[in-house]
Amino acid sequence: MTSGIVANIRIWVLAGLALLVPAALFAQTGERAQVGLQCVSYGTGPMLDCLVDLKRKDGSSLDNAQVMLGALMPSMPMAHTIKPVRAASTGKPGQYQGTLALEMPGIWTVDVEVSGPLRDKVGQNLMVNACKGDSRCAAAPAKPGEKSPPHGHGKGHGGS
Repeated sequence: MTSGIVANIRIWVLAGLALLVPAALFAQTGERAQVGLQCVSYGTGPMLDCLVDLKRKDGSSLDNAQVMLGALMPSMPMAHTIKPVRAASTGKPGQYQGTLALEMPGIWTVDVEVSGPLRDKVGQNLMVNACKGDSRCAAAPAKPGEKSPPHGHGKGHGGS
């Protein structure tokens, strides 16, 4: 009878270890991705074309990552949240590109979600302006306390 109890204990211990070992192997290292974000706006909406540069803590490029870009307007997050899009590798080490279709100019929080070799999520507030004609305008980081310029709401808000 004692040998049966010992055998059952061994089975439970081995089963527990089998669950813990993969968790330990895949546990996060605590290292965060260093995320560089540069965006330009163009066209109607406007469109926001973003280039994401990912690096490891040691400065080496972070390749083979899955990168998602999303955006929300912090002054109206329930009304203006953009569905995330996948950013594709540009072919340059650690560099990814994606385009978001925004609903209006103003301050937008652009979220970069990284998974793969490292997992991370960062957001940056950008002042996105409407550009004239076919020009492209840099979307600069919003200054603390900066507010979106007054503008009429577009489609779906009773505006023109």
